[in-house]
Amino acid sequence: MDTGQCVHCGLCLSSCPTYVTTGLESESPRGRVFLLERIYEDPSLLNRHAAKALDDCLDCRACEAACPAHVPTGHLIEAWRAQTAKSEFPELQPESFGIFRKVSRPLQWFFGSPRGLKWFQRLVRLSKKPTMGSWLTRIKWMPARVEGMALGLPNTIPKRLSRFYRPKGGSEFAQQVMLFVGCVMDTVYADTNRHTVDLLSLGQVQTVIPKNQRCCGALHIHGGQPEVARQWARENIDAFESSGASRIIVTAAGCSAMLKEYRDLFDLDDPFRERAERFQNAVIDVTALLPDLPLPDIEKPKQQVMVSVHDPCHLAHAQGIKPEIRQILDKTGYSICEMTDSDRCCGAAGIYNLTHPEMAQELLARKVSTVPQQAQWVAAANPGCLLHIQSGLKEQSRTPRAIHPVDLVWMAYQAHGFWSD
Repeated sequence: MDTGQCVHCGLCLSSCPTYVTTGLESESPRGRVFLLERIYEDPSLLNRHAAKALDDCLDCRACEAACPAHVPTGHLIEAWRAQTAKSEFPELQPESFGIFRKVSRPLQWFFGSPRGLKWFQRLVRLSKKPTMGSWLTRIKWMPARVEGMALGLPNTIPKRLSRFYRPKGGSEFAQQVMLFVGCVMDTVYADTNRHTVDLLSLGQVQTVIPKNQRCCGALHIHGGQPEVARQWARENIDAFESSGASRIIVTAAGCSAMLKEYRDLFDLDDPFRERAERFQNAVIDVTALLPDLPLPDIEKPKQQVMVSVHDPCHLAHAQGIKPEIRQILDKTGYSICEMTDSDRCCGAAGIYNLTHPEMAQELLARKVSTVPQQAQWVAAANPGCLLHIQSGLKEQSRTPRAIHPVDLVWMAYQAHGFWSD
């Protein structure tokens, strides 16, 4: 584990959500790198306090974006989690490891196949029923915080997976891309994926959606189980190579960041490593693609809708994508009202809001408090952020709704008669 790049300058401190919240050096990127250095030199130094400080990391990559030495703190924490998850001393493992182990197998079943995803979609629809929220928490592997998360679900859950959507063809389309549908996006936000296909078609791009694609594996990487992510990566690479597509379009920031790092899952002598590199080089987040498409110009409404943009960590920090969202929203007639620290983590961080509920709720409260009063929508290009922020808006009785920017763009074109839903 190479931590030698860190010179402990402290430029990362103000960017770290856990350090800003607690003020503890051990909860900062610099402190965590120091802990990793000491533990790497002498593994016996690991204790419960050090393990907790390391595990409290959101893996938001904000420190990496601020670091002049480009220390890959997120990757170092992921490597530590994978190593600690296999430790012979479970008493040193943080509480979150036990929570993740409980949900790991269900996640593999639900997200590992179209059949599992259909059942997940049904379960989510059930959770929307007034009598079902408290019942869900009685499932033995379900974390207690899931009832609060259910507050953030969209009003209507689709009844069909987005991978079964049939894009309309166009012989004049010069470019063919693969839509990576994900897991939560494929189920809870299936309509967003469908709207993405519509917008791509409007921009003269043909979309193919392989049914045999899998979850990106990010949740299991964050949970210290890279072997699950590696298997799903192999299947996703196979799906892309057989699709005939030149690029891979992704609608979830966490997924696009993960897919762009697939090569790192494989050893140097693994034949999949070269294939994974070709795969990751083809990945582009939809928010980065839309501004470059020849989408039609539309007349801006006299009364503009006010949108505040939350920049997901794995979009802003891991991929450097920020102005593109505002460009496409402005092009389609929306007015942007900026929130303070738009790229500060909301606390969702994969399933961090389930494994670290107290810190996640504190970060959520701060995020919601920064949403401008005049905002009618909060745009966030990641499903975890959407769920978490929407739950916080409801808990604080705020009127804006969280929405994917793709949906806002689609709605603008629909209002101008380009298609009917």
